[in-house]
Amino acid sequence: MQKPDIEKNIFLYLAKMESATINQIALKIKCEKEDLTNVIQNNTKNTSNPLGFILEDNKTSPHRYSIEPTNYDTIHTQINNYLKGINGILKLYFKSMSKKNSIFQSNDVQNSLSTTANLNKNGTIMLEKISLILDRIQQLSFLINYYKLTNKVPAHMMMYVDDDHSKCLQAYLEIINKLKNAADKRESQHNAIELCLFKHQFVVNHMDL
Repeated sequence: MQKPDIEKNIFLYLAKMESATINQIALKIKCEKEDLTNVIQNNTKNTSNPLGFILEDNKTSPHRYSIEPTNYDTIHTQINNYLKGINGILKLYFKSMSKKNSIFQSNDVQNSLSTTANLNKNGTIMLEKISLILDRIQQLSFLINYYKLTNKVPAHMMMYVDDDHSKCLQAYLEIINKLKNAADKRESQHNAIELCLFKHQFVVNHMDL
């Protein structure tokens, strides 16, 4: 089961329950426990992730989880602040990646005819960081869709919803398009980027957009 389906099913299940354990959720939505645990960890509300929609009660054993969606005013503010805030750091990442052999091992290390390309240490670090940025943008987009589909956008915020979602999509695609330029025309390099970049993501084959 892919990440967006897990998130959606968690919502649907916990929306009907006061709280539930990992085992109860996994059994109900028919999801592998490891995949479910990863999604819950990434979406649990805490000081470092104020947009998390899941509350964890760690005073119980086993821990119990419930839903507490972020209010839309906060989402709207986060979108503008976050997307504006990542511009500078992304410029540094892509500047670093634009140099020859900046993210891939040199040709004397890897076979140019190979179907796989090897990222060097710098490439792995850069793509891991960009992957986390894409994951946060996806989280924002997911929350917007959730509020739209459940008709929970406050009346005074309705004018911002479509524009907020458009900003997320535009930022996401802009990053993907820039990543395409970090690799040459060899399919092996595109595959290497995807394998590293999207191992935290529920998106595949975006390099062909």
